Amino acid sequence: MYRLICFLLLFTSYGYGYNKNLIHIDEENWRQILEGEWMIEFHAPWCPACRDLQKAWDSFADWSRDLNANVAEVDVTTDPGLSGRFLVTALPTIYHVKDGVFRLYAGARDKDDFINYVQDKKWSSFPPMAGWKHPDTVQMTIVSYFFKVSMSVRDLHNYFVEKQGIPPWGSYAIFGVTTLVLGCILGFLIVCLIDLIFPTTLGPAAPAAATTEHTSSSKKQQKNKEKKKQQNAKEHKNKEKKSDHEKSEEDKSGYNTQSQSEGDLSAVEEKEKENIRLRKKEKVVANGKSETGKK
Repeated sequence: MYRLICFLLLFTSYGYGYNKNLIHIDEENWRQILEGEWMIEFHAPWCPACRDLQKAWDSFADWSRDLNANVAEVDVTTDPGLSGRFLVTALPTIYHVKDGVFRLYAGARDKDDFINYVQDKKWSSFPPMAGWKHPDTVQMTIVSYFFKVSMSVRDLHNYFVEKQGIPPWGSYAIFGVTTLVLGCILGFLIVCLIDLIFPTTLGPAAPAAATTEHTSSSKKQQKNKEKKKQQNAKEHKNKEKKSDHEKSEEDKSGYNTQSQSEGDLSAVEEKEKENIRLRKKEKVVANGKSETGKK
């Protein structure tokens, strides 16, 4: 596999000949494209479409002086950070830059089309790149570092497998353990930094006298609360006793009134009974008299 890659790199290197009008952009000099007008191609030696475009791109670079524009190229295999900074997801990718304003080229890929695109200012009809995607921003700088790390990991994996003879699963295991260890270390460091910046203590410790006064005042408050509770309980008990006494007196008075009313009724009934008896006696006496008169 390693020999095949070397053979392909050597074979494709003949297609990328030296052109004095074609500027090579890398990690060190890429900021020069922020000034003036540029046409930049992102390519890779193993890309067939990039090899097909190379002749037209070289001939287009010969017109750079006449167009007053710079023609450049970026090899993503040697400068992976730039592919991350410009969010290159397909090859070849072409950008037009005018005074720091980036536009993605989406036209035909021929020399005449490139010349007309710059000469007739056809780029003005295309929308510029969004501000958050600008390669000079902080977030795109972070993305470029991630791309660099990924390429370094890939190269290290190839070294383990091809040079050291480690099986692929062994290489993956090494990367997995390393990732866990680094994650634990970084987590521990982050926790320590948070404790340093935002300590858990709410403030400096209070002096002993202040603490004793605070404790004594809190004890007094607790005692006062307990006394108030006891007084309230006593008052509640006294109220209950009074209410019970009043109820008992009311019951007694009701019973007396009932007994008096019952006594009055019994006396009336006895009088009526006596009156009935007297009337009966009078009738009997009257009847006896009438019978003696008849005789």
